[in-house]
Amino acid sequence: MKTKSRLARFATNLFVAAFAVVLTLGLLELFVRSFVTVRNVGPAFTVYDPIYGKRLKPNLHATRIAPEFRIAINTNSLGMRDPEPTRPSTGGIVFVGDSFSMGYGVQDNEAFPALIRAGLEKRGVSMPVLNTGMGNNGNGRWVKFFEHDAAKFHPRIVIFQVMANDFDDNLAEHLFDLGTDGRLRELPIAPPGLARKAQTLVDEVPGLAYSHLVGLAWTAAEAIQSDRSAVSTTESGTGDVLPSDALTFALVGNAVDQARATGAEVIGLLIGLTGQRRAKMIEIFKERGLTCLDGPNRKDSPDMFFKVDGHWNAAGHRRTAELLLPEILRRIDQPNDAVE
Repeated sequence: MKTKSRLARFATNLFVAAFAVVLTLGLLELFVRSFVTVRNVGPAFTVYDPIYGKRLKPNLHATRIAPEFRIAINTNSLGMRDPEPTRPSTGGIVFVGDSFSMGYGVQDNEAFPALIRAGLEKRGVSMPVLNTGMGNNGNGRWVKFFEHDAAKFHPRIVIFQVMANDFDDNLAEHLFDLGTDGRLRELPIAPPGLARKAQTLVDEVPGLAYSHLVGLAWTAAEAIQSDRSAVSTTESGTGDVLPSDALTFALVGNAVDQARATGAEVIGLLIGLTGQRRAKMIEIFKERGLTCLDGPNRKDSPDMFFKVDGHWNAAGHRRTAELLLPEILRRIDQPNDAVE
């Protein structure tokens, strides 16, 4: 009888403790939803990859909630934010870049690669348009893409989207460094870390990724990680080449050369670059006889950006499509009217 009584008390205490934890978490969730602004709520877009470090999830159908927008993110079986291909995806246009190319902050059909696809279809031009953009990565992924995957698509035109934060990202993600001879050296990909494993676990529990409390925890963890890995890459005013600059220019130049070696035409798209960095990046494209355009920047076109998030809104993507479509049409011998 005493044993049964102890077991009953233990079960009761365990139930009370579990109920208290659930109640506390529920109240914290309500508090966060009511009084705390959480930048990102929703499941992760990426999974671990032994070549790239990470890649967009294939066949992803998710919602991302932020203070300024609520968007649906859908990827196809190739892990791209495009419709599912119904024919071979060769001989088309490939967009390579980060979250600006992926279209973070806007719906699937509002991202500038999707607008360009629609603009081409409206003019009777039928060719694959592949959006390989992925957020939170630098230019090392470009080099790997042309070494491992680009051949299967044999692109006719490649648009390289360069963002000002690529200089920081290239140091932080550790895909490549520069040897003493100035050449790129590919670095080994680390196995999935604790954060990736925890993220996978969260995504596997139905509904948990949409908890604002979990979103707040991820935001805090990312801020701590960013502080720990921060490297000063502020542009030098003395003309000195910073380590991040040399690495970034080498990565972009290598990727551009690989794209051209496939026979593709190349267009550069710069976002937020200024001063010497912008001048050098333009030079990389111009010295190869390539076009390089400036996308909308926050200083001149603040109405094309989300105020808090910092990405282009739908107007920014429309403007970018208007800039790029004439260049694309000229390369496929079509009239170069503007996007309507």
